[in-house]
Amino acid sequence: MEFFKPGSMKIDFVGKRRGFLFVSIVLVLASIVIFIVKQSTGTINWGIDFAGGTVIDLEFSKAVDIGKIRKTVDDLGYTKNVIQSTGMVGEGGKADYMIRVARIAILSKKDADKVREYLKQKFGSNLHEFRFDEDSGDQFELRFNKAVTKKQIEDSLKEIASEIGRKELADVTIRKQGRENEIRYVVLMTGVSKQIEKAMKAKFPDAKPFVRKVEFVGPQVGNKLRNDGILAMIYAIAGILVYVAFRFNMQFAPGAVIALAHDAIIVIGMFALFGLEFNLTFVAAILTVIGYSVNDTIVVYDRIRENMGKVRNQPIDTMINKSLNEVLNRTILTSLTTLLALIGLLVLGFGEIQQFAIAMTMGVVVGTYSSIYVAGSTTIWLEEMAKKMKHS
Repeated sequence: MEFFKPGSMKIDFVGKRRGFLFVSIVLVLASIVIFIVKQSTGTINWGIDFAGGTVIDLEFSKAVDIGKIRKTVDDLGYTKNVIQSTGMVGEGGKADYMIRVARIAILSKKDADKVREYLKQKFGSNLHEFRFDEDSGDQFELRFNKAVTKKQIEDSLKEIASEIGRKELADVTIRKQGRENEIRYVVLMTGVSKQIEKAMKAKFPDAKPFVRKVEFVGPQVGNKLRNDGILAMIYAIAGILVYVAFRFNMQFAPGAVIALAHDAIIVIGMFALFGLEFNLTFVAAILTVIGYSVNDTIVVYDRIRENMGKVRNQPIDTMINKSLNEVLNRTILTSLTTLLALIGLLVLGFGEIQQFAIAMTMGVVVGTYSSIYVAGSTTIWLEEMAKKMKHS
């Protein structure tokens, strides 16, 4: 299948390179600025993988509709979640599902602040300390100057439970902590996993759901995963730099690397702009985009090298223009067929599959553009710079 007859296309890609390079520079700088601003304001949509949360392994006696599981979790207020079927476990057709929610504690920092203010009003200066950490789970610590009974604390929490809409505060376990001369209590609430298990038992009584395992992904682990994801992209680009330098020569390598960085930065900027979720699936999508983009760029470079071997007296810009026109059919066909598959995932997919398809669609469009206008144009620019330095 061909859109154009071989040799019929004579588009002046190289002649328009300055205009498109300007567009690329603006897009890259805008993407960087958007990401920095969003990060500084705390509005980057970090996924559970990077922000931390609770991972629950839930077993059912039979398969259930994953959409209904997701709705049950959403109704509990955990709208940022990932739910996956991990297959059948054991005997008798038991089904296993993994539920990840972006919360370790039921109480948010905002809710905890309300509890603190209410208890200060209730106990006045007698409340010496209120300690709460979202990352330590569903508990908070109270320290008083004078004697306070567990019953007084329970009654106070029941009063505030209805006010802030956290019914978990009405059913807590209070334990005495510290030394004999200290008036210190730890208040334990129903955990995230217990709350989800209770909701599942009410929704699917016939499936007899129960929690097999609970794990917490703290912010430190999330930061490590985030850093590892960034390093994975850097290593991929560095490896491609070495490959292109070995496969062709260093004349071509910088153009390929700049094109890949260009693609990755723009996709990251678009995700930040539209508030899409950054998670490990997104990292996988970016690495796939890098692989797709370099494949297209290598095809262009291979044709350039082939033409340079045939005709040695033509300038490099003419050679690149000729090569781009010759591989244009292949570039369009490859991009269109890839986009057709991605459109199917966009329309029919959901959750992480849809996120992956969104990142890939952006990457394919930007990657096709960069293979035509960025990689070759960068090679010409570097060639011109080398000649100027040689003659100066």
